[in-house]
Formats: sequence, structure tokens, C-alpha cells
Amino acid sequence: MTPNRVRATTGILLLGLAVALVPATAASASKHKTTHHKAKKKTAKKKSDSNVSSLGCPNQSLITSSSGTTFTGPSANNGGTAACIYADATGDDLNVVFDMPSESRSKFISTDPSNIGEPAQAVSGIGSAAFSTTAYGHAEVDVYESSAKGFAVTFEPANGGSVTAADLTQVTAVARAIASGKKS
Repeated sequence: MTPNRVRATTGILLLGLAVALVPATAASASKHKTTHHKAKKKTAKKKSDSNVSSLGCPNQSLITSSSGTTFTGPSANNGGTAACIYADATGDDLNVVFDMPSESRSKFISTDPSNIGEPAQAVSGIGSAAFSTTAYGHAEVDVYESSAKGFAVTFEPANGGSVTAADLTQVTAVARAIASGKKS
């Protein structure tokens, strides 16, 4: 091999190693969100609850009552792609991401299942279209209400724990409560 080919091969191998070392939970939790969900634009981060209220986050009481699990939040330190982050006593996170799908309902129906991870099941009675999945190590429900309004609810188990059917049931219940317009 020529020296340039050796350097290129070594560079590719090092890049592959670096990618492999990224924690699986971080990679899986953000994979589809970066391509499909966009959090509402935020102003400068503040360490107060007034910042999260400006995001339009659901009340903690809505999250707790609809999920059947006591969650605290939303966190005043929200960031990244998750607009509203809630936590339970064991360290599990429940995230609510609001977005503008900027696509037709038919486009959402044809692309969302692959965006959130296969297999994704259609969920009736939430918005004008919705899908659920437990791919990528978390439970998720994506909801399309209109081309200008949609949201996703995800449950991230603490310490890379396994997602259960009960977790997906909780996420679906939270999505139903948000879609129905309940405040608490």
C-alpha cells in the first residue's frame, strides 16, 4: 500500500472506532430526533421555571396523572432536542418535544415509522396520525396534528435499562392527554 492509502485507511479505522465508542444510548436517543423533531426555538437559558413555562411544557401534574408515575419537572435546564424533560424517582426521563412537521399528513404517515425506528405501530385516536415504537432503546409516540403542529413523547430508562410494554403504555397515555388538550 502507498503511504497515502495507509493514512486514509488508518483514518477511516480511527473514525470507525471513535463512532463505536459513543455510548449507544446517546446515539440511539438522538438519532431520529435530529432528522425529524425540532424543538421550539428557545431564548437564552435561564435557571428558572419561567423559562420552561415559555416553552409550553405540559404541567407536571398532567405527566404524573396520565402516566401513573410520579414525575418531577419540567426541568429548568432543558436543552438539546428535548424541549420538556421530566424525571421520576429512579432517574428515568420522559421527554416531550413539540415541532412543526412542515409536511402533509400523508408524508408523515409514509415517513414517520422509519424515522422513529422500525417496527412502528399506528396508534389510533391521537391527533390526526400517530405512531409508537420501542426502537433505539426508548419508548416513543410521535403525533401529527397538522403541518404546523406535532409532538413526540419519549421515555428514556435510567442507566440504559430495558424498555417494557408498560413504558410504551405510559408514553401513549401521556400523548393522549397532551393531544386532548388537558392541562393537568
